[in-house]
Amino acid sequence: MLKKILIAVGCLCLVGCSVQKKRFESTDFLKTEAKKTKTAVLLPLSGDSVSLGDAFRNAILMAQLERSTDEATEVFFYDTKGTPDGAVESYQQAKNEDADIVLGPIFSAEVAKISALNPSMPVISFTSDTSALDNDVYTMALLINQQVHRIVDFACQKGQQRFALLGPKDKTGEIVLNAFHKAIESCPTMQLSHVSMYDTKNPDLTNAVAKIAPPLIDLKKDDLTEEEKELATNPTAERIEFDALFVFEQGVRLQQLVSLLGYYDVTPNLVSFYGLATLRAQHNRDLVGTYFADLPQEKLRLFQKNYKEAFGSKPIMVSALGYDAISLVSYLSKKGILDKSSLEVPEGYFGINGRFRFNETGSNDRLLEMFQIRGKNYIIKVDSAKPQFD
Repeated sequence: MLKKILIAVGCLCLVGCSVQKKRFESTDFLKTEAKKTKTAVLLPLSGDSVSLGDAFRNAILMAQLERSTDEATEVFFYDTKGTPDGAVESYQQAKNEDADIVLGPIFSAEVAKISALNPSMPVISFTSDTSALDNDVYTMALLINQQVHRIVDFACQKGQQRFALLGPKDKTGEIVLNAFHKAIESCPTMQLSHVSMYDTKNPDLTNAVAKIAPPLIDLKKDDLTEEEKELATNPTAERIEFDALFVFEQGVRLQQLVSLLGYYDVTPNLVSFYGLATLRAQHNRDLVGTYFADLPQEKLRLFQKNYKEAFGSKPIMVSALGYDAISLVSYLSKKGILDKSSLEVPEGYFGINGRFRFNETGSNDRLLEMFQIRGKNYIIKVDSAKPQFD
């Protein structure tokens, strides 16, 4: 296994070292004598989520081995067991062992527990739930509101004016709805015309789809009104009251929604469909034509290739966030500055997940690309990320 890892390191250096200097370029800091940074990494290394924890650990080790001559950082792994109490125990142990910075945890409840401790060192977590962030705890994750803003910007450029939302009435739904209201402020010609959100405990999604779909007219009825007769003769495209639809769901429920929408003739052929980045793993022919926002993929494909060469299996792709996190720590350690001022620089940093920057709220901004599903297993980029932040 070690031999495989070293081979992968060689590949990373051959292909990646030419851009390594640019990977985390940002504002020039005063150069001081570098202090070796003790980095505590909090991951679920046992329990139900051990495979995810192992993937993050492997990605972090890859980044460290790529920088085999880099002595700016020391990395120590702590097992959260995938539980809030385990995360607190791991954090306390890392603190007692004089850690300078914490990477992780991954899960929202774990991060919330760490935030409540008012940590005395920087914490860069991997949760996508920004409500868990407090007391200068940050996250590297791709956030839902970022995806919504990118989608609205793209749809606005395409001249689309009436958006419909379809998804669960839960925390994700609340984030999506709030993000949409904020995002459309930058597109004066756009309005959120239809919203249908359903109870996640209800297995029947028919009413949720019917709420936004054009009414079905039974032409066999003998007592059709004049209005119904007129509607029945109009093409479906003219009866749909929106030109863009954002369906924020995944898995089986997404398949159910798309099937029901098709029953009402609401398809990507007639309306622009949009979804979350999780669509990349959703192989469904009924979604062909759907757009989504996601991280730039060029360097991630290289990460995937080298991870497989090193560990013999494909990575869980979210673990690439760990690669970028430890690379950032290494970069800042060499600069001799590792605090709030160095993390929250307006220009941000470059990583294999693209360009990002941290905000004072602990969340982040990312420059995302737009993709479209062109086949069951065929996805193409249709719009590149902006070169820099506004």
